[in-house]
Amino acid sequence: RQAGLGDIELVAVTRGPGLIGSLLVGTCFAAAYAWARSLPLAGVDHLEGHLVSPFLSLDGAPAREAPDPALTLVISGGHSSYFLLAGGDARPLNRTRDDAAGEVFDKIAAALGLGYPGGPVVDRLAEAGDPKAFTFSAPRIKDPAGALDFSFSGLKTTAIRSAQGLTALPLPDPAHPPQAVLDLLASFRRTVVDWLLAPLDELVARHQPRVVAASGGVAGNREVRARLAAWGQRRGIEVLFPPVALTTDNAAMIARAGQLRAARGLLDDPRAMAAYPRAAWKAASGPGGKPVFPKL
Repeated sequence: RQAGLGDIELVAVTRGPGLIGSLLVGTCFAAAYAWARSLPLAGVDHLEGHLVSPFLSLDGAPAREAPDPALTLVISGGHSSYFLLAGGDARPLNRTRDDAAGEVFDKIAAALGLGYPGGPVVDRLAEAGDPKAFTFSAPRIKDPAGALDFSFSGLKTTAIRSAQGLTALPLPDPAHPPQAVLDLLASFRRTVVDWLLAPLDELVARHQPRVVAASGGVAGNREVRARLAAWGQRRGIEVLFPPVALTTDNAAMIARAGQLRAARGLLDDPRAMAAYPRAAWKAASGPGGKPVFPKL
């Protein structure tokens, strides 16, 4: 149902990471509104929202509690990491060393003149291509502590150079690319998904999750959803995705993350809450790793 202002019992707002100007607008408004209405305030990390989004629905049903443990792949324009949710904590298990998965979709789309955001366009066009027409070399990460990390910048550069060898860029008719470009996009999409799923078996063997989930804008990608769902069927592990409408940044996931914080008494003082532009966590690939968020 449509809620009115009188129905609001809690104010939740993203504190970071992100562009500091946008964060300040949001946090200042939320803090002022909560203070003026004498409402509790919960400042949440943007990634908290993505981590809870696979457990939301759009049919009016209550949000599911995340099983313990759960393994979630957050894939968006700014993030590409697996997270372990266990014991009330969320911990990053790997990271991208350069570009995020969504970022490379957008950049190759920009080079081709397909518009922004480019990920959904590349995904749609890739359906008409041959995913085996082009092959790309996997990155070599020499740091043993980052053996499961991602790297997409080399793939992005190679794909754009391959496109330049096929046709003039940007495409003269972006709505109707030549078949060779469609094949390139299909191969590019397959490779990104190959690399995203490459660490999955090892992470599942290490952490034995009850559920595997994916969230973030790239979790709306057709091949990500199809191949991860097929993996779950083969392994007998439940796989969850947010509704496609909740894969990109949205207020519902931030509200749910704030609700979980409030339930644990993790509220903020509207007179003192600060925004932060950078991630407030460290990767857990070494002894310095620590939980991303306190007690989700």
